[in-house]
Amino acid sequence: MAVAKLNEYAQKARLDLRYEDVGCDGLDHIRTFTMRVILDGKTYDGVGKNKKEAKLKAAENALSILSEGTIDPDNSCAETNFIGYINHYCQQTNRSQSYVEEERRGTPDKRQFFFKVIIDKKDYPVGEGKSVKKAKQNAAQLAWSALQEQPDWDRQVSVRSTEDDGASILTAPESNESSSSAIGTRGSNIFTDSSNSSKNQDAVKDQNTGNSQNETSIESRFTLDFDSMEYLGIGAFGRVYKARHKLLEKDFAVKVVCLEEKSLREVGTLSDLLHPNIVRYYVSWLEHSEYQGDSDSTDSSAGYSSFPSPNNSSAKYLYIQMELCDTKTLKEWIEEKNTQSLQDSKRREEGLSIAQQIVSGVEYIHSKKHIHRDLKPANILFGLGGEVKIGDFGLVTRDDDGDALIERTKDSGTVSYMAPEQNKKNYDRKVDIFALGLIFLELFWKVSTGHEKAKMFTEARCQNLPKDFPQTFLQENRIMELMLREKPEERPEASKVKAELECAKTFNAQNERQKNATV
Repeated sequence: MAVAKLNEYAQKARLDLRYEDVGCDGLDHIRTFTMRVILDGKTYDGVGKNKKEAKLKAAENALSILSEGTIDPDNSCAETNFIGYINHYCQQTNRSQSYVEEERRGTPDKRQFFFKVIIDKKDYPVGEGKSVKKAKQNAAQLAWSALQEQPDWDRQVSVRSTEDDGASILTAPESNESSSSAIGTRGSNIFTDSSNSSKNQDAVKDQNTGNSQNETSIESRFTLDFDSMEYLGIGAFGRVYKARHKLLEKDFAVKVVCLEEKSLREVGTLSDLLHPNIVRYYVSWLEHSEYQGDSDSTDSSAGYSSFPSPNNSSAKYLYIQMELCDTKTLKEWIEEKNTQSLQDSKRREEGLSIAQQIVSGVEYIHSKKHIHRDLKPANILFGLGGEVKIGDFGLVTRDDDGDALIERTKDSGTVSYMAPEQNKKNYDRKVDIFALGLIFLELFWKVSTGHEKAKMFTEARCQNLPKDFPQTFLQENRIMELMLREKPEERPEASKVKAELECAKTFNAQNERQKNATV
């Protein structure tokens, strides 16, 4: 796509790129629109039947003219060696650097590698690739992008690539103003304000008429780095889009939320976590505008709203790049199973596997001294490979792991899954264990209506599980009764639940073999 290619070229060449709505001509049924590309002060116009087509034509004209000159936008980034850039940067600034392998996945013939760059003990986002070299190169590229977003970047570095880098020269501008400002860092998490890299929307006065022309559009990091935005849904804290990273050629989920303390807390926590049963976090950044993708459209040019929230004139938006998961949640899985037979042995087998994966993720969360506080089927997703993924850390809080319970915000969570003590101010990680007990009950036991579920939950809070549950789920019943104890100190730790579920799996497998042997 010409617009995406031009955006990528401008970003890598560090040129100012803007799109201007010049206007339209003709009657309604034969109206034509004109859009203008302004690239590093030079203009390229395009005409079309609508603004989208005109913008595309303008980008195509710009690329056509550029390709006839000394710059080839198609090859401008082809030979970029980001590892070389990082090496020179560290040499010039006397910094230490290392590449650390985070993990590797897949079979020997289809291996996927994950590396990150560490510069002066600071972790940068993880890059992945089909080879060690490619993974390191992608990690270096992510680190390079992050370094350029530091407030003192322009005063700090001027880098000439090595001979094997492709003989290109990359020099930071001598301006006193950085192209973007770092908002904060935490672990591998990098918050960056990308709004400063684009010009503010200014109305241009016509010298002859005194009329204001339309405002120029703001180019965003989201549209610069991604294309094929597809609206996935909206939650309590923002919109989620499926977007394809142009350089990595990989799909991600990008969550756009209004910046506030709870959203920063969420990304701060996610940056600490790396576990196969937790939705993976990659990076986040700030923008002044919210992407306005149409919920009924997959059009990546749907545009932006540059107007802040009416309740906060300085509102900004947080963009969170995360692992893309299946749109089906555990809530929907349970609803599907409730339409099937209670005696469906596959439900028991699958439910036990799901329960094991959930508690494995919770055990890890607790080991990192966090409390999720909002565990429920709607917040439990499935990865594209079918694995369980715990998501939505909007209500996460720290766990002091001490004997004395610290004071917290009360009534945080979803009422039907909240532990008894959660309506008070003093509680700890055991609130997650209580919620897990209710989730496990839903996993295994069929209910036909919402009223029936509410009644089952009410009785379960009083240690009364369904009448036939102990006979059908002997091993699971024992651990769930402990998980649903009213007093948090009587509930088991996640590690204990995990061990008990493993015993239940072994016990069930032995019973199944015995049944098959007698048939």
